[in-house]
Amino acid sequence: MLFKDLLKGNKQKKNTTTDVVFQKTVCHTPWSVRTQEVEKSVSSWEEVEDSILGMMTDEDEFVVLSTGDVRHHVCYVQATQNEKGIIVQVGIEEGEKVRLVEKICSQKECMDIFREFFASARVEGLEGYSPVEFFV
Repeated sequence: MLFKDLLKGNKQKKNTTTDVVFQKTVCHTPWSVRTQEVEKSVSSWEEVEDSILGMMTDEDEFVVLSTGDVRHHVCYVQATQNEKGIIVQVGIEEGEKVRLVEKICSQKECMDIFREFFASARVEGLEGYSPVEFFV
């Protein structure tokens, strides 16, 4: 199931849980960007920015920026759009597992989050994010 598909869904109330973790994966390059169309190593902010701008102009697109140099427990940042705005999710390493937190933000804030992550491998203000809810 794609990241985008997880955010869409039946409007009917269903049981959810935030007690979901993922296996930690290894990024073999300093920085990698993935979209529906491509997964590639990137070395400049402009390459990352182009992928984010593509996501902002295509409601079915997503973008994931991963680092091979995890320094602040954040291994990736991903974003997509839905009817509420842009959803930014952050993968936080906890031992050998990864937990997802998210928040809805503006285009500018989304760009700022990705820019900060690319510049420092850090995401500030994680207390403003909520654990991602998954259907059970």
